[in-house]
Amino acid sequence: MTAHSKLPVASCHLMETLDLLKQASNLVNPSSGIANDFLNQYNEVLLLVENLPVLLPEMVDELLAWKRKSYEEYFTTSPLPGGDIAIKIYGMLDAGFKNRFETQIAKINKVADKAIEVIGERNRLSQELTAEEVETFCKQISKTMREEMESAARLVNYGLALAPETSQALADRLMQA
Repeated sequence: MTAHSKLPVASCHLMETLDLLKQASNLVNPSSGIANDFLNQYNEVLLLVENLPVLLPEMVDELLAWKRKSYEEYFTTSPLPGGDIAIKIYGMLDAGFKNRFETQIAKINKVADKAIEVIGERNRLSQELTAEEVETFCKQISKTMREEMESAARLVNYGLALAPETSQALADRLMQA
């Protein structure tokens, strides 16, 4: 079995995908066929939520204005070279793997939407949000978002291969022993 036989693309597209991967080698992860850069939009919203209690009120408007983009939208509007190739490769991914990735992204979107909804509602009800009002919520929701993002990053970085155990999972397993 070659290293590329685990690439999660439909077998009829394997040679074409390998060709495209050469062209987009700095953008698309060869283990999954997905560009890691796509997750940056979620890192952005995570940082806003995590830092919101410290950076109030300046960051509220930025958080409330954040809009997620689909994979295709992200690379269509990205100034990064190779975005068009990233979209082509994404279109050739194995349907099961792509669905698994998109399901994980839907989980992140749900958490991000909830964070924006709650902060927006609290902002509307209050003249000015205080750090104390949002600190506990931001800690909880950012922890959940970070966990979901780590799952998505494992898919991007390892594709169908088994990802190594995270340090947190190792620590949890050792504590239970």
